[in-house]
Amino acid sequence: MEYKLVAVDMDGTLLTPKLEISKETVETINRVIEKGVIFTLSTGRMYLVAMAFANMLNLDVPIITCNGALTKCSKTGKVYDIKKIDKELSSKIIKYCEEAGLSVSIYREDDIYILKNSENIDIHMQIDHAKPQIVNDFDSLLDGSIIKIMFNSSDKYNLEHHTRKLYELYKEELNFYFSLPHFVEIVHKEANKRNALENLALKFNVKRAEIIAIGDNFNDMDMIEYAGLGVAMGNAPDYLKNVAEFVTKSNDEDGVRNVLEKFILK
Repeated sequence: MEYKLVAVDMDGTLLTPKLEISKETVETINRVIEKGVIFTLSTGRMYLVAMAFANMLNLDVPIITCNGALTKCSKTGKVYDIKKIDKELSSKIIKYCEEAGLSVSIYREDDIYILKNSENIDIHMQIDHAKPQIVNDFDSLLDGSIIKIMFNSSDKYNLEHHTRKLYELYKEELNFYFSLPHFVEIVHKEANKRNALENLALKFNVKRAEIIAIGDNFNDMDMIEYAGLGVAMGNAPDYLKNVAEFVTKSNDEDGVRNVLEKFILK
């Protein structure tokens, strides 16, 4: 099979445990692109954060961000798809989180917002390498422009308890994803990596069988099942390896490079 589109998760997949891309992997990706294959990112991270890595790879394609809530071109900034959370739902989720003592971060297309004294500020600076906007309250943001709500708690059991309650209340209307270290992300019900990847394939006239999708976690499962060749990282949990057609090396062993060399560059 000649593969024409490759979608790769970032954390735990393309990025090493030090949140870097190895020089060898960058070189291999460049060779894949030179061959005419479309290489894109598919991440839970926000667009501006993903852009630092897209620029490193010199990508000129739509990249999938915020777990499929926003697909936007890495060169032109053109928005190809955006899924916003209904403002009434946003208000209910935020109110619940605040009453439960959970720390909340709000994502619009290009910005993150947190409340004063939020414990999330250090997390965003260290992991996202992004500086959030600090606000006194979220009221002015409840205008239908939110694409992701993220919350966390330093108390693991408190986080799990309230996540279960929120999931039961809104599972028919929203998607819930766990992310590291102890965060829960909420997006529009139709926002997922599979739908975003399918839309990209249609745009580029690529058949499902001609797609490779690579990931390491639960939020990658739908695109791995959808792709012609679904690949799980060596560091992925067993449930993901069981649905993948191929299991590559781990993210600290250049697992993505291994896939590209084996199935595209040969």
